[in-house]
Amino acid sequence: FIDGFQFEPKRFRIPPKVASQIDLVQQLTLMSVADALEDAGFTANTTFSNERVGVILGNSMGGESSDDHTVRTRLPEIVQHVTSGTTFGSLSSEERSALLQDIERSKESLPSINEDTMPGELANVVAGRIANAFDFNGPNYTVDAACASSMAAIQAAVKGLHDGELDMAITGGADRSMGVPTYVKFSKIGALSADMSAPFDERANGFVMGEGCAILVLKRLSDAERDGDRIYATIRGIGASSDGK
Repeated sequence: FIDGFQFEPKRFRIPPKVASQIDLVQQLTLMSVADALEDAGFTANTTFSNERVGVILGNSMGGESSDDHTVRTRLPEIVQHVTSGTTFGSLSSEERSALLQDIERSKESLPSINEDTMPGELANVVAGRIANAFDFNGPNYTVDAACASSMAAIQAAVKGLHDGELDMAITGGADRSMGVPTYVKFSKIGALSADMSAPFDERANGFVMGEGCAILVLKRLSDAERDGDRIYATIRGIGASSDGK
């Protein structure tokens, strides 16, 4: 789990009320992209063409806020089931009223739903939020390849650069789905390990969930050398796997 994270909405011209509806996975990505761009030398005073900058990010499940929104929208159905049951019918009118008031008060622990709710929780808005905040005008979208989502995003970004569709790509992945429903579902299919993650290792017995964000700023090597960019590494090849037999 990530501890101590502080989102700075003013940095991205986002009003506090809107920021409260933006899932943490989008907040993490905004801050990480800002850090990556600064590390790559693209500060607020840097001028470069935004027209051919693409944002291709990996994310598999959106964030956790959608779980709370689902609970809130399902409350009327829950109330209907409760009030139509024999137990509710056996209560006095005072007890019925008190029970319904308790259920209504449970909404206080759930986020409200407004015009900012849906864009704040959708996985496909993770990339769109970045393009909007930094005014990148190339293609922006989120790819979902489950645990390989970030790798699929990088593959798409590399292809965009190789084909000449992009001159710079903001890519990588972000994930923050650590709520109770996710743990329960993964436990039901036996996917979680009790002790470690050991990919491609004979000790592997499942995986350990985690949350985080990693952002890469990619350019064609020849362009990066021409522009005098600091180059951490080159991608010499990338591929994809298949679930097909």
